[in-house]
Amino acid sequence: MFIINFITFKILNMNSFNIQLNKKVLLISILSILIFNLSGCKHKNRRPILDNSGNHKELKQIIYGFDNPPKFRKDGELRFLNSNKDTLFFINTEVVNTDVERMRGLMFRPEMDENNGMLFIMEKEDYQSFYMRNTIIPLDIIYINSNCEIVDIYKNTKVRDETSLPSSAVAKYVVEINAGLCDKYNIEKGNFVVIY
Repeated sequence: MFIINFITFKILNMNSFNIQLNKKVLLISILSILIFNLSGCKHKNRRPILDNSGNHKELKQIIYGFDNPPKFRKDGELRFLNSNKDTLFFINTEVVNTDVERMRGLMFRPEMDENNGMLFIMEKEDYQSFYMRNTIIPLDIIYINSNCEIVDIYKNTKVRDETSLPSSAVAKYVVEINAGLCDKYNIEKGNFVVIY
């Protein structure tokens, strides 16, 4: 009987100790949060960055739409080559390699110069699929494997069409150029590209 009473006393004391300990942990947590919030954290989800002059400026998220389309940004160059390795056509490329950029693609842009195009670098070589949601310029969509060989082409795609345009073979890269340029410069399946 003595042992049972002793064990019961110990358990009750431990529960009392745990309750006091939990109250202390809770109080310390609340105080820590208050101190952190009052310590001058004033930027609220905005990170300062340096511009080219070394001055700080706020990082702003740009929201694109039909009334605010993205501007073309030259990141590189790409040449289309025939089977004899002769250059068929040359474009300046805007390179997109993040999920957000790949999802947006050429959406909202009212026009694109003939010698410009978008180069999508996919995370892995696999079957790819594109569509024309919110894209208002007709395109030729060119699928390219990791050996830089053109494996599939969709010519003269319909604007704002959400029909899936899947590659017939695995592709690591996708290039979008103005519709009609594949026919104009004889770019076809089995040709190659060189990416600069």
